[in-house]
Amino acid sequence: MTHPTRRASAAPALVLVLLAACTAAQAQQARGVNPAEIDSRFDVIVKQVGLEPTGTTRSLTLKYDYKLDDRWGLNFEFPVYTRLSQPAFARSGNGDLFARARWIAPAGAWTYGASAETVLPTASKDELGTGRYQLNVAALAVRAFSPGFLAAAAVKQTSSFGGDSKRAKLSNTDIRLVPVFILPDGWAVTGELRQTWEHNSNLSWQRVEVTLNKQLDAHWAGSLSAGRDSGDRKDRGAVAVAVKYFF
Repeated sequence: MTHPTRRASAAPALVLVLLAACTAAQAQQARGVNPAEIDSRFDVIVKQVGLEPTGTTRSLTLKYDYKLDDRWGLNFEFPVYTRLSQPAFARSGNGDLFARARWIAPAGAWTYGASAETVLPTASKDELGTGRYQLNVAALAVRAFSPGFLAAAAVKQTSSFGGDSKRAKLSNTDIRLVPVFILPDGWAVTGELRQTWEHNSNLSWQRVEVTLNKQLDAHWAGSLSAGRDSGDRKDRGAVAVAVKYFF
């Protein structure tokens, strides 16, 4: 049987092959790249993070989006397998469950939105989750500058309650800027600049991420992402691949 970490290491090459093989397919505009869109889709995401100063985290996450109507949607996200590896230390299991409700309101070239998120501390090992329930809220604004370029800004507040009283409470604020370049033949490039403040500890960190997206046909898409955290909680870089099915 193939080990899960070997599958995680091979996943970026597999997705690149799939993206290249479908470049000549019928042109489809990239879906799921506009933060203001609400879709029904299922994602399978494989991610690897290089920890500082050493070690890795590998994860397999399932994500499900359900479009209620043109303005409302639901989202569920669950890391079904995570492997945390450091010298003389390792943990494997599932992570916390995320559930979200989203709302958007188009207004000409602008789209405004809001979301509410709850997190259930379902992680099978302490090191793989926060041990706390969360109730988080976010606000979003998206501006379409042209058919090929849009930009989004979002602010999110994370707050914890209940759960394991021995675990640290959460009170974080982050701001995100997301440029989106929609290219011909189903390609798109998205970026993310994120600043996070952790109020309980006065720590702050930044994230930079770039994602290459390819719409393979009306239903299937793939993406390859690379990013890195810096500041008080830095890492050595992360890579993620995703396969998406729209329905």
